[in-house]
Amino acid sequence: MQIRSIKDYSPFALFLPLLVLYTAYVCYFHTDQMEGDEMRYIQFAKNLLQGFYSPAYPHIDLINGPGYPIVLMPFAALSTPLIFITLFNAVLYYVSVVFLFKAIQLVTLSFKAACIAALCWGLNILAYQEMPCILTECLTAFLISAFSYQLIRIYSTPGFTYKTLLPAGFTFGFLILTKVIFAYVLVILLVCTGICYVLRKHSDLMLKIVCIFSFALLTITPYIIYTYSLTGKFFYLSSEGGKVLYWMTSLDAHEYGDWNNNTFTANCSETFCNADLIAVNHAADIQQINACKDVLEADALFKHMAIEHIKTNPVKYIKNWFANIGRLLFGFPASYYFQSPATLVRIYINSVLLLALVYSCIAVLWNLKKIPVEIKILAGFSMCYLVLSSLFSAYPRQFNVLVPALLIWITYILKNTVKIDLKISAGN
Repeated sequence: MQIRSIKDYSPFALFLPLLVLYTAYVCYFHTDQMEGDEMRYIQFAKNLLQGFYSPAYPHIDLINGPGYPIVLMPFAALSTPLIFITLFNAVLYYVSVVFLFKAIQLVTLSFKAACIAALCWGLNILAYQEMPCILTECLTAFLISAFSYQLIRIYSTPGFTYKTLLPAGFTFGFLILTKVIFAYVLVILLVCTGICYVLRKHSDLMLKIVCIFSFALLTITPYIIYTYSLTGKFFYLSSEGGKVLYWMTSLDAHEYGDWNNNTFTANCSETFCNADLIAVNHAADIQQINACKDVLEADALFKHMAIEHIKTNPVKYIKNWFANIGRLLFGFPASYYFQSPATLVRIYINSVLLLALVYSCIAVLWNLKKIPVEIKILAGFSMCYLVLSSLFSAYPRQFNVLVPALLIWITYILKNTVKIDLKISAGN
């Protein structure tokens, strides 16, 4: 009997052991006790089943987009046990590994490179934290991996027609509905690629990506119209922007711009709570916020306070921005919060990725004309998201979801620029 090569197996079969790992992980860590954002996502799914998303004015609730609640609708409709939702997270993460593998194999033509990169993502324990929870991270990582694969496939496979651009545009659009910050990534990329299309005299390569981004914008248009009907504000996709900017601009020397809630308990641990320390600096502001008649007024007041903070001490905002980059990558520093040794694991892993990222950015800029357009788009997509995320209070889970896209273009760059030989040649 002929023994099959590992290359002959479908990637879904090849990485099936990872699905077993994720399933075991979810079953071990899952709990039916919902905390934080989990209850809100379930409630939004129930709202959608009743024919609306946000309650009407003055009880408007637009903290997040409807992407994840849409996915949760079947679970809410059938009243399934909560563990089935988190097991679905495991499936989404597993499929994200498969899409990552397929994308890298297409763009590098290397089975080995694709396997290594896929395993780097598949075994990235930093991204496991949200898997047993009813949170958006696994869906976001799946959508980023799927969009990246679709983009690579469109440019790498001959004979693709413009009809094939629709799924990529829809995936990007649904990503925006899941994480609304990507709406601003879309606007930046659409403007930049549109300008490139005009300057390059209607290049077919640029037209494809302009069409993809246009389809993405079309996908989110119903939500833009819906939020306008509720708020009277155009492109108002979330009511949380003012709050995260407010905390990011904190002026106190002992605070580093990390987010908190209106009761100052967001970063409390089992043994220590920083609420009293933070209340000294923010109780008066939050009292004004709580007096607002609706969430729109509160959001506007948060933004006004944040702008005043920046005007008062722009250097402090820059310091907070620098600290925010550390929080995004390493979960450090945090205001009035005891660090644990677990932070070192994040530092070890993401430091390697950061080094590869910096090298790859330099290589892309140095070889800009030689880099395939899909790699340049993925690099632009990634850097836009990271820069925008760094401007507001950020956490490592916001970085983790981007890793699939990062690994695709980093692997391409390393595969084509770095040659490693561990053998020492014998001297004379």
